Amino acid sequence: MGQWSREDVVAVWVRLAGVGLARLRFAYSPVFETVMAVDGLRTPGAHAVHLPWVRWARERLDDIPGLDRLLDRLDGPVKPADLMPVPDARMPDLDTELRHVPEPEATTLRHCHDRLIAPHWKRITAVLEADIATRAATLADRGVEAVFHDLHPEVTWSDGELILHRKPEHRLDLTEHGLVLCPSVFCWPKAWIALDPVGQGVLRYPARGIGTLWEDRETPKDLAALIGRTRAHLLILLEAPKSTTDLATALGVTAGAVSQHIAVLRAARLITTRREGRHVLHMRTTRADTLIT
Repeated sequence: MGQWSREDVVAVWVRLAGVGLARLRFAYSPVFETVMAVDGLRTPGAHAVHLPWVRWARERLDDIPGLDRLLDRLDGPVKPADLMPVPDARMPDLDTELRHVPEPEATTLRHCHDRLIAPHWKRITAVLEADIATRAATLADRGVEAVFHDLHPEVTWSDGELILHRKPEHRLDLTEHGLVLCPSVFCWPKAWIALDPVGQGVLRYPARGIGTLWEDRETPKDLAALIGRTRAHLLILLEAPKSTTDLATALGVTAGAVSQHIAVLRAARLITTRREGRHVLHMRTTRADTLIT
């Protein structure tokens, strides 16, 4: 059985040339997020960025069946691979993933997700989707080397090999199977890789934008005075990519009204718009970030 390890992964060479690169894809995992969130409750000091969530979650742990057993299995730097299935789609649902997790842990993880993760899942997935959208665009525009260049401080790419700079030495050949890149919220601050994958390998890494995840941000009054309250609120919402429909729902206005505001903000170079498959997504620019900070 494969295992996930933090301390035991220092120099991991992952061969990906040829077919492996063609099978590179992005996905995220509600089960992995749940497992790592529960692990973060064991050692909150190691996950300081999530302390606001930890304080909230600790009041909701009573009567979760099997929680002690799950915590025992997560004790230590090595994590059981059977609790971390490889996502078979970009956005797998919880039920699909839990079919690959043994009992009684599957039931425990369902309760943990419903109680601790689900209330925040929309906010979490916004961060994960934003990371995937950014890195997928980088992959299409500049290639795989650019994707790995700023993926994580411990990750580098050299001549067809992905290298994680941690101990001890370990070598994987994923040339025939490919690799799944999985942004994560609760794996922060480490990157993780499956050491003995049966099929596709999985590299989990902290998504961009985690530092703002638990902030309750109000619309800045000065910005509202400058461009209007609705447009200011819209820019706050666009810290992660959103569709016109998403924005209309959040703002309580029509999609047509949002489109008008988007047009003005885009003309001012405060918003960019791109198509992702069937969806048109908007995101604020670095120029807008400067206005907000």
